[in-house]
Formats: sequence, structure tokens, C-alpha cells
Amino acid sequence: MNDKKKSIFSILILSLLLSDNFKIEPIAFSHHSSNGSDWIYKNTPISIFGAGLGAYYDNKNWTVEAEYIQFGFLGELNEDLFSFSSLQSFPYIDKSKDADGYWTEYANAKIIYSLNNIDFEFGKFDRHWGPGNRALHISNKAPSYPQLGFKWNIANNLSLCYFHGFLNSGILDSNRADIYNNNISQRSINISRNIAAHRIEWRLNNKIKLSANETVIYATRDIDIHYLIPVVPFYPIENYLGDTDNIQMGFDASYDITMKQKIYIAFFMDELTPEWIFNKKNHNWFAWQVGYKAKNILFNDNISFEYNWTDQRIFKHKYKVNDYYSHGQPLGFWAGPHAKEYLFDYYLTKGEHIFSIFYSLVKRGASTEQMVEENYNDIQSERYENGYEKSSIIKIKIVRPSKIKGLQYALGVNQVEFINAGFSPSEPSYGGVNSNKLSAEFGVSYNFLYPR
Repeated sequence: MNDKKKSIFSILILSLLLSDNFKIEPIAFSHHSSNGSDWIYKNTPISIFGAGLGAYYDNKNWTVEAEYIQFGFLGELNEDLFSFSSLQSFPYIDKSKDADGYWTEYANAKIIYSLNNIDFEFGKFDRHWGPGNRALHISNKAPSYPQLGFKWNIANNLSLCYFHGFLNSGILDSNRADIYNNNISQRSINISRNIAAHRIEWRLNNKIKLSANETVIYATRDIDIHYLIPVVPFYPIENYLGDTDNIQMGFDASYDITMKQKIYIAFFMDELTPEWIFNKKNHNWFAWQVGYKAKNILFNDNISFEYNWTDQRIFKHKYKVNDYYSHGQPLGFWAGPHAKEYLFDYYLTKGEHIFSIFYSLVKRGASTEQMVEENYNDIQSERYENGYEKSSIIKIKIVRPSKIKGLQYALGVNQVEFINAGFSPSEPSYGGVNSNKLSAEFGVSYNFLYPR
């Protein structure tokens, strides 16, 4: 970079830093669990801490949000920390060389340019599609990934959302396996995996909202221009390209009972053979969700009930490179295929205090490559016949802000029960561990609120 370019760049950066619309804030938190909570089935203390920076910029047309946090974990953990947790996973977790713990990092950035009734988006972030606490179709379970897209408010009651994202397949590219392998170090190069998605939302009236989604997973090429056409359904395009990719569809609907209460449903479809819908050995791979939400019923409170169910065959594909996963985690419902969850969530704001009660009962069964092969041959296994894992979690927590803006304290207690913990859906066995434990929680955070 020559001196003239350096000067221009320096002026731009300085102008940004001095702008009233730009701010940088430190991020820090520490969380301690006396008995490991739902992080691990062992009865052992776990500490989690992190520090980083957040940057924010906003003017008439541009909005920028960016966060970087370094995480540390102390205690008897393992690399499967997030394998059976609804919390967003990390792309990697490294064992510390100098301590009994692990570390990882979190980096997100989102740039939005608003022009009339269209918001253009670019960056590395995650999404949540659907009315529920959990998302069936697009969730934030997998680590965030680079993407670009837009949201177009076509009319007051109609909008179209589209994005194209770049995923991590976790499948070694054998053609390039030796490029970064030598006597000094070794690195792996994965085959590319991508996602294209669009969603249309229609507010039918002041009570009913309808939405429809479609996604496609494709691999072995960086960007396919066919899937950059946001207004054309992906299904005929995928057939036009030779049926080598993986299409998913879904819809959701919500009904406002009153201004304070609503019910909702969501449906996800991975494969469909209409003539076999009522056949026991069918070729219809579904997931569904039903829920209820209310706010300000008695106090300044929010309450929700939700049930999620997934078929044992969804999110998988006959060509593994097209699995509905990134970094080994499902892009849809957090527990993946062959699962169900009962969920209750309540929180009350009283003055400066936030009181919350959270309950989750989850059961997850096997999802092996053999089962995928059998599914395409119309052989369907009975649910949980190859084993399962189960967790029951009750969390009670109080959060109190301090006099320092952004600083919060949290105190809570958790009751956790694991059945067959350590079960692996891809390599099922019955040798898991059962555990029932009570854990006290304490945390402090600055510009960071750890999920309930």
C-alpha cells in the first residue's frame, strides 16, 4: 500500500472512530457451576469465562455489528461439550497446553445496507427462521457461517428473504489432502458445501401470519449461479441440474388469540412421496412443531410451551456431502433427527431483576449411515430401537443489573438428569452413563448475557 492510500485509509478509520454513530465496547463474563450443570454428566465443577470486543456502527443507510470473544473452559470437559446441548456450538474446541481446560473463540460480523424497502446483508452470522423458541428449518445450533442475502418488504403485509451461505462439510477433499501436509505440520482441506435459502412471509390479517421456506444444500462447487435466483423455486432447478443436490421445504403459521397470546405450528419436509403418506414403510421425512406464547398476562412476564418432533431420517442425504449439517451440527432443529423435546420457558421482569424458570425434556435416538441407506430402500426402523439418550433439565435463575451500565450478576440452581449420556447417534451403543445432580450457578457479565 503506497503512502497516498495509507493516508486515505487512516483518515477513513479515524473518521469512523470519532463518529458519534460508532462505538467499541469491551465484552467480559465469567460463569461457575458447582456440579457441572448440563455441560457434562459428571458431578464436577465447571467454570466458563470469556473476553472480547464488540463494535457497532449505525447511520442512515449502513448498520454494522461485530463481536469477537475468546472463550475458556476449566474442568473435566471433553470435545463433545455441545453435542447434546441447545446452545450454539463452536467450530472447534482446543485442549489447553498449560491448564486443565479448553479454549475456543467466537467471531461474528454483520453488515446491512438499507435502500428503500430492501435490506442487503453480508457477513458471518446466524439466523432463526420460525415462530418458536426452537427453529426447525434454520437455527443457530451450528456455528455461524459466511453469507450474503437480502430482505425485501414487497408490501406492508408481504416480504421475501433470501441468502446464500458457505458451510463446513467436514469431509476431506482427497484431491487436495497433501497440500498442507508435510514434516512440519498437517492441515485438512474439506469439500465445499453450500446452502441457498428463501422465505416468504405473508401477514394474512391482524391475527394470522403464514410463511413458507425452501432450502437447498449443494456441494463440490463454490457458487452455483442457478441458486442465486431468489424468486425461482429451487426444486425444479435441482431437477434441471441432475438431482445431485438436497432440497428441503417447510412452512409455519401463527395465530394471535389476543394481543398478548398466540399459538403457532411449524412443519419441515426433507423428502416427500405423496402416494405413500399413509404407508408404514413410507418415504416421507418430516419434522413438526407446535407451541403457545403469552406475555404480560399477570405481570411483566413471558411464558411459552413448545413441543418439537423430528423423524429419524431428516437432515441426512444419500450423498453424505449434501447432509443438512455444518461443522457436524444440524442446520435445523438443534437435537437433529430422531428426536423430540418438551419445552417450558418463563421469565419475569420486576424492577431491575429478571427471574426465569426453564424446563426441557429431550430424547434423541440413533441416526447411522446404515439407517440412511435403509431409508432410501424404504426400510424404516422403529423409533429408538437402536438406543437413545435423554436429558431432563430444570433451571431457575435470577439476574440483577448493577449500577454500572452493562454489568450484570446471575445466581441460579439447576436440576439435571441424564439417561445414557455419552450416546452417539452415528455410532449408537447402550453403554452410556446415567446421572442425576443438583448444581448451583453464579455468573457475572459485562455487555454479555449468557443464555438461560
